[in-house]
Amino acid sequence: MRLNAVYKAGFLLCLAAGCTVNRPGGVHDRPSLVPMRTLNRPPRVAPDRRTASTVVSDPRFAWFLHARAWRPRGGISNRWNAIVIHHSGSRSGNARLFDRHHRRDNGWDELGYHFVIGNGRGSGDGQVEVGPRWIKQKHGAHCKTSDNYYNNHGIGVCLVGDFRTTAPTKAQMEALVRLVRFLMVECRIGAKNVKTHRGVTGKTICPGPKFPFKSFRRMIGPHSGS
Repeated sequence: MRLNAVYKAGFLLCLAAGCTVNRPGGVHDRPSLVPMRTLNRPPRVAPDRRTASTVVSDPRFAWFLHARAWRPRGGISNRWNAIVIHHSGSRSGNARLFDRHHRRDNGWDELGYHFVIGNGRGSGDGQVEVGPRWIKQKHGAHCKTSDNYYNNHGIGVCLVGDFRTTAPTKAQMEALVRLVRFLMVECRIGAKNVKTHRGVTGKTICPGPKFPFKSFRRMIGPHSGS
């Protein structure tokens, strides 16, 4: 009886200390108390308060986070029929700086583009910044034509950089492809309606000769929701 009492006391002390306990069938550790929903939850991504920008660093959750950041709360309008690619013509910049320039120098009420993709100089390399026009599903101010069709129905995407002399970064192109594929599906836009500023107006070199348009078109593919 004494031996049994000593053994029982030792057993209880071992459990209290969190020791490994021998049980029939093998050795078992005390289980973790982390709830399963915490383990499966995507990582939190802090938005830039100045613009609705999101940097996605974990590819396992990239599509989920992109869709959440790029889909306005009120839904996406059926007005969009095209996507127009631009470059900023500057070595650095971000949505906030371009917004200031468009207000001060152009007299516009806000940033003319719907999205801005950074190059690491002013915002993250490959960071997609969502402009206020996209949040409001409002017409753009990025591609003027005689009928203003591409401002009224075209989604303006600007990559930071001067592609007259340098090419976009790898991260920028990867982000651009993800964004454009998302917009093609959500807005039912075919690849033939993914254009450059120069391709629309013929009056500018934007987005510059260093922008790899042919390879970009191959990367996005022909698919859309239409």
